Amino acid sequence: MSSVEQLREVIRQLVDTFNDPQKREASYFDFYDDSLTIQGFPPNLPTNKEGLKQFIHLLWKGFPDIRITFEDIIIEGNKAAGRYYLAGTHKGEFVGLQPTDKQFKVSGMTVFSFRDKKIIGRWNLVDMMSLMEQLKI
Repeated sequence: MSSVEQLREVIRQLVDTFNDPQKREASYFDFYDDSLTIQGFPPNLPTNKEGLKQFIHLLWKGFPDIRITFEDIIIEGNKAAGRYYLAGTHKGEFVGLQPTDKQFKVSGMTVFSFRDKKIIGRWNLVDMMSLMEQLKI
């Protein structure tokens, strides 16, 4: 298996874990190295693995049925760039917003940096304006 295929497989497993409420809590963060740095997440969070955990737990609490689907993944060297969409239902509090019970689907992009099949960097961009509009906030 080539390094490109190996990274594509890691991303596939990451997505499967994120999308499975039975598995995600136990193993989603295992894909990320302890040295992780993040960018493009809320500015009040640490820019490390702990900050990612805090944000992802907020997502899972606010949108328990949230799913990510990658439409494109481009891999070069130790980096993978992906265009994706997130979809789910606003069932719990999310960044101070009370549940609306509305469904949403928003697009995003992310760039992962890898070392030994572990994610050491993640840059993220999500269409938050569209999310707020769909939730009627």
